[in-house]
Amino acid sequence: MKTVPVIFDTDPGIDDAMAIIFLHACNNLALKGITTVFGNASIEHCTNNALYLCERFNIPAPVYAGAGLTLLGTAEDDYPDFVHGADGLANMHVTPSAKTQEALPAHEYLIETARAHPGELTIIAVGRLTNLAHAIQADNSFTTNVKEIVLMGGAVDVPGNVTQWAEANIIGDPEATDVVFTSGIPTTQVGLDVTMKSLMSEEYIAELAGRCGDAGKLLNEITPYYLNFYRGRTGENGFACHDSSAVAYAEDPSIYETKTGDLAVVLTGEQRGRTTFSENQHGKHTLCTRANSQALMDIYAEHLVKQYG
Repeated sequence: MKTVPVIFDTDPGIDDAMAIIFLHACNNLALKGITTVFGNASIEHCTNNALYLCERFNIPAPVYAGAGLTLLGTAEDDYPDFVHGADGLANMHVTPSAKTQEALPAHEYLIETARAHPGELTIIAVGRLTNLAHAIQADNSFTTNVKEIVLMGGAVDVPGNVTQWAEANIIGDPEATDVVFTSGIPTTQVGLDVTMKSLMSEEYIAELAGRCGDAGKLLNEITPYYLNFYRGRTGENGFACHDSSAVAYAEDPSIYETKTGDLAVVLTGEQRGRTTFSENQHGKHTLCTRANSQALMDIYAEHLVKQYG
């Protein structure tokens, strides 16, 4: 079976780190490169974390640093350290010893890779969509070269997690999201509609960590910080499976129920950052509406144990 060439666009991030080690273990996906964007922490921290994870787990993918500002050029003044830690990775303050970032800016790497794999490349985007928007604006052929975008972000029929309407990745750069949604690139939204209903419990993590070697050590190092945030926010003894849900969709879409239609983002007013969806059989977009959460937990665990156990 031919594997799908993939770029992972990410802002590591505890759940991003969990998704990176999962993606490396996926059978159907060939990770060509990692592009970083600011969001869960600064672009410097996010890039450093990606480099560290690649080095620690022998992931050969090159890492390209991307946007540290929004599409309109504004800076972040309030990173969510209460969720991910000041460094984005549960305050581990890691340093890669040898792996370094590539010289090419992330959006240029996206363009080059799409040209090299026309009609084949899947971009799994689990942070703000700023890098993708820059690529779309810089090269007209990018929109036809990319096969699809699988996006972790947005909330349609459930509340947002930053405002009543808006999810963090989308409200972090709504203008970039608008560029992506209106580009014509087929896009699947794996948003809070499904991720908030797929919880990784403390017991699940503890059992899995004991079976997957160094990946298990990483889970034990970073997930307590994440669990503590979710206990305070939701009262649950577990956390939502956000970014790994997007990887799971790319690996095995049968886990999800979906609808076809058109996605849009609100750019003004109190609902700024809200994603909306109009069902339409001729639409370019796909909305994940339900996940088989047990299948998701199973595939995540099976892949990590096989790769790292």
